[in-house]
Parts: sequence; C-alpha cells; structure tokens
Amino acid sequence: MYKIELVKKLIANNVVVCHRVKYGYPVFKCHTSPGARPYAVFMKGADGTKVKSVAVCHPDTSKWAPTNMVFKVLQVTPGTVPVCHVILEDGILWVPYK
Repeated sequence: MYKIELVKKLIANNVVVCHRVKYGYPVFKCHTSPGARPYAVFMKGADGTKVKSVAVCHPDTSKWAPTNMVFKVLQVTPGTVPVCHVILEDGILWVPYK
C-alpha cells in the first residue's frame, strides 16, 4: 500500500509514451498522446519506502473507443471523466524540457 504525498505537474504540452511489447528482446511501441498532461508522483509505502514515479492524465477521452478496457475498469463512459495512470516500470515517458 502506498500513500500519495505529492503530485507535481510537469511543464509539457506534448508527451510520447512507450510501452514494452512482449518479445524476445526489448521492443517498445511508442505513441503521442495529444492533450495528455504529465505529472511527477511522490508516494510513501506502508513500510516507509519512498517512491517517485510519473503519471499521465488524459483530460478528454471523448474520442476513445467505448470498448476500451479503462472504461470497464473505472465504470465510466468516454468523455465523462479524466483518466490518469502511472507509467509502469517497463514503460518510458518522453517529456520535452526547456
């Protein structure tokens, strides 16, 4: 169990997310996500372990397929709520910086 201690918006208008694809060696599927907002997330575990991660929020899901698994899991429909998720440890988030 982890408690979110701080969420900090990263300054970026465009992000590229890369997800690992199951293969014999590291292969990633990368894509842009227009309108996505990146965040740094600072958490603390029940055992005191501190973790830094990155998350992405999608404020507008109205054009997503209604069959997307996220809507079943969250029990919502496209365009009704923002969808946010942590980038998993085998994922990559590219964020431009100045």
